[in-house]
Amino acid sequence: MKRAAVFAHYDIDNIIDDYVIYYLKELKEIADELVFVSCNELSENEKSKLDGIADFVIAEKHDEYDFGSYKRGFVYLTSRLNDFDELIFANDSCYGPLYSLRQIFEEMEKDSRCDFWGITKNRFGAIKNKNSKYVSAIRPHIQSYFLVFKKNVFTSEVFSNFIKSVRHLDNKSEIIINYEIGLSELLRQEGFVDASFINSFLRFNHVVISLWRLLIQHSKMPFVKCSILRLKNQDFTYTEKWQEVISKNSDYPVALIEKNLVRTISDEDKQKNIPYWFKAFYFNFISFLPAKLKVFCIKCHRKILNL
Repeated sequence: MKRAAVFAHYDIDNIIDDYVIYYLKELKEIADELVFVSCNELSENEKSKLDGIADFVIAEKHDEYDFGSYKRGFVYLTSRLNDFDELIFANDSCYGPLYSLRQIFEEMEKDSRCDFWGITKNRFGAIKNKNSKYVSAIRPHIQSYFLVFKKNVFTSEVFSNFIKSVRHLDNKSEIIINYEIGLSELLRQEGFVDASFINSFLRFNHVVISLWRLLIQHSKMPFVKCSILRLKNQDFTYTEKWQEVISKNSDYPVALIEKNLVRTISDEDKQKNIPYWFKAFYFNFISFLPAKLKVFCIKCHRKILNL
């Protein structure tokens, strides 16, 4: 397999963090060409960190988020798409990989029916109700932090038109609905078949956040979302002893994450100090509740705990 990868980057401090460099080096092990696209205007010193890793660098401010970076990388590769068998879209919203990407690709190659795949599939999404409010609905989709497309997909007109149509959207829910969910739904409508590397807990909502420990321990989940360890998901999960979870199951250098967290955890999030015993029991319990009941519990504890 000859692969091209487009990697989407953003950093609030306009730097390329060490955890990103680690990720890129691992990605380069399975990608013949790596296009790095940042929506930061990076200094030459920062871009030099990519020497010998990225084959092409695009660093320009845009407000189209990850799919805007995917679009720019795809457009750059357009004239040479037929040179590749697979196209990878990945972004810096995760720490990892904790497990070998090569082994994951070898496993997914066994599924000859699959046209596009990702690490995880989320069964639920959102739709707007009659009052223009977002409500939960069953909308299965491959999650866009790591996507892989076979040649019949990424050389198709429908895929090209979709990616090139990406534009700025103000609302995060709209971005997810239109681009992350929208891409999976469009490709399935066109007859393409999707798959996910991890198929554990598919009937539960957003297991990447709520069941991240179990996925690493039992499903060889290669990534942990940065937002979890940066304490952005404290109403869904807990982070205590995260170093132990990673170190016991992977050779990943946790010092890279620790260094990044010093810079990226806000003081406001640090102050949300809920007792560990409560979190360990409570979040393990609500993770397995039906989506609507889970949302109800979250709304209640947000009010009680002032989250």
